[in-house]
Amino acid sequence: MSSKPASRLICKAVPRGDKFAGQFALPGLVPDMVRHGDRPAVFDTEREAHVAAMEAVLRLYDSRTVDTRKAGGYRRLTGAELAVMLETLDVTVTYFAEIAGVPQHRVMKWLDGEQDIPHSVHVLARLMLASDENFRIAEETTEQCQER
Repeated sequence: MSSKPASRLICKAVPRGDKFAGQFALPGLVPDMVRHGDRPAVFDTEREAHVAAMEAVLRLYDSRTVDTRKAGGYRRLTGAELAVMLETLDVTVTYFAEIAGVPQHRVMKWLDGEQDIPHSVHVLARLMLASDENFRIAEETTEQCQER
C-alpha cells in the first residue's frame, strides 16, 4: 500500500485471495485498511469489505469535523466570540472573509462551531478592534492585494 496521500476519496474493497479487505482515505490522508485491533480486517464478500470501508470513512470524517485540540497551545476563539467581534467591528461575514482572505463559507463554519478558528483570525480581529488605524491598514492591504 502506498504512503502517498490520496488525491480523492477512497472507499473500496480490495481482493485478498478468496477474501476481501476494505481500504479507505479522505483526500490528503494516506490510505489505510479497515482494521480489527492492529490487524487488517478480512471479509468474506466484496460487499462486506466495501461497507466496512464506507463506515470507516464516515467515522474518519466525523472525527475531523470539530478539532478540540489546542493547536500551538493557544486558546481557540469561539464562534460566539467571533460573532461579537464582527458585530463590534460593524462588518458583515462577507467583508470579514474578504479581509481575512478566506471564503465566506469558511467564516460561517467558524461561527457555527463546525471548524476551529485559526489563531491568526483571532489576532486579526483583535488588531482591527484595537484601533481605527489598524482597521484601515487591514482594508488597504486587502485592496492592494486584490487582483484588478
